Amino acid sequence: MEALLLALASVIRPLSVAAVYAMLSAARPTRLLTTYVAAGAVFSAGIGIVLVTLLGISAGPQAPDEVRAIIPFILGAVSLSYAAGLLSGWVQAPAPDRTRATPGPDASSWLGRQLANLSPRRAALAGVLTHKPGLFYLAALSAITNTTSSNTNRILQVVLYNAIWFAMPIAALALARRRPVGLQDFVRRTTEWVWHRQRAIMITAFGLLGVYLIVRGVVELRS
Repeated sequence: MEALLLALASVIRPLSVAAVYAMLSAARPTRLLTTYVAAGAVFSAGIGIVLVTLLGISAGPQAPDEVRAIIPFILGAVSLSYAAGLLSGWVQAPAPDRTRATPGPDASSWLGRQLANLSPRRAALAGVLTHKPGLFYLAALSAITNTTSSNTNRILQVVLYNAIWFAMPIAALALARRRPVGLQDFVRRTTEWVWHRQRAIMITAFGLLGVYLIVRGVVELRS
């Protein structure tokens, strides 16, 4: 359940929303979205499977409470520090390209250059870049590791997490052939809304994640 909630909290991300909009606006969106989802999912699921296997050995349900608690404590501290950095201005949120009609990554950034001249190869690279394992993913892997001692169940949960994480581009891919104009307009408005509020969204998300992880660490120590 914890991993499921963390996956739902990760569905809408500024960079992935901007990438999906760029692909829907291209001449062959279905092909681009297919390579975007396939490459990103294989990359993130592969890393997740490796990590839950390693965590299961060192910090699974049979490990001492102190060992199982240290991972959420560390991740929680990093998450709260990141939220505090965003709030204070020490850390900057991804800069949008304000010269474009629709907000998105800066055209001078690596991702901005990939999205400006899309090809299947670049779409695949964007799928990997926009779904690199971050704090939410690591927190979910920690939760998955603690829920079961079966590697098979852990792998299935990692696959389910990634299926939810990629729900937005998968939905866009499924609808791309039927309502491209209406879908483009919806994703454009979503992209604008997310990018205009990305700093507040990130502060709230990482702040709540940090508090949740610290509380979970305390619970692990007291259990």
